[in-house]
Amino acid sequence: MNFCGLCKHRGVPASMTAHALRALAVLAAGAAVLAGAALPAVAAHGSANVNVLKVLGARIASVKRDDGGVAVLLPATMALPRPDYSAASASNGRYRLEIDGAEPCDGANVCLFALFTGVRGGHPYGKPLALHHGISGRYATIQCGASCSPASIDWVEHGVLYSIEANPSVEDHAGAASGAVRAAFVAAANQAIEAGPR
Repeated sequence: MNFCGLCKHRGVPASMTAHALRALAVLAAGAAVLAGAALPAVAAHGSANVNVLKVLGARIASVKRDDGGVAVLLPATMALPRPDYSAASASNGRYRLEIDGAEPCDGANVCLFALFTGVRGGHPYGKPLALHHGISGRYATIQCGASCSPASIDWVEHGVLYSIEANPSVEDHAGAASGAVRAAFVAAANQAIEAGPR
């Protein structure tokens, strides 16, 4: 069937639609080449039990200097792709620590492996669950629309909203039950709560 035969009924000339389709095909091919070049670099990392404290090392001290007294809570380890880079920022009443697969990542989903934040006065998001020490947490699974947002777990302690976000790699979690991923986030949050300020 001539695809553009349908276009006449919508008032679009077939020649114009054919030109647009050729342009889209070229763009799609280019995007596939770019994606093919970029994805293996991230996927090749494979998951491991990453020592979060070692990877973030000096960056923890940096945010503690500038976050206005917000306690830094972190798990000791997390199952993540092997990181290449870390980043940090802080201002009065908040901090942000990232473990990334590329520099600079700036929180982009393709290279963000894990994000740890503390914000004074924030509000948790997600479905309620119980954490250690009687703390109520909230978990949100990976959500996809035009792009995907990472899974996250939030809890409030001493007036500070703590959040752990991570992008489990597709190769590691494609067949994993959502309960297993949720359990990994609960374990990370409980590690951070049990350890206390870093």
